[in-house]
Amino acid sequence: MLVERIAYLIIGAATAVTLMTLWPVEDNVNVGAKLETSRQLDAMSLHQHPLREIAENLPTPAVNHLMFPDVMGGYNVQIMTRNFTFTPAKINQAVEQNAGHAHIYVNGVKYARIYSNWFHLPSSALTLGDNLIKVTLNGNDHSEWAKDGEAISSTVTMVRMQ
Repeated sequence: MLVERIAYLIIGAATAVTLMTLWPVEDNVNVGAKLETSRQLDAMSLHQHPLREIAENLPTPAVNHLMFPDVMGGYNVQIMTRNFTFTPAKINQAVEQNAGHAHIYVNGVKYARIYSNWFHLPSSALTLGDNLIKVTLNGNDHSEWAKDGEAISSTVTMVRMQ
């Protein structure tokens, strides 16, 4: 069982490195926010926070996320950021540029706050079939970091078969 878990970690890490090489997150790119699925999520979201623009003199944060099946159930979500620092001890305090936490949405509904680059999403959070999983970068005050009026986010489709 331990060997199997280690194998999944190695495969997951190799997959993440491969995907990051094939689809690197570039500076000044608003990853995922231009996708039509992201706009659909914003339109149907039941839980929204105001946008907060990144200062023009700072590098723009970016986010990508991957989801790996967990052998014990559910999915492990790996959140990869650039120009962003998770600051869980500063939640609900003064906003700091390029810092804060993340929010994860399932099919447009906020599911949880995330304070690091890994999160476990139980299978029960997903419906059968296609599910849109969105991760946003948020300030300490929960506002969504944005560039040119678009939230900095990443959206993937996860299919739950059963």
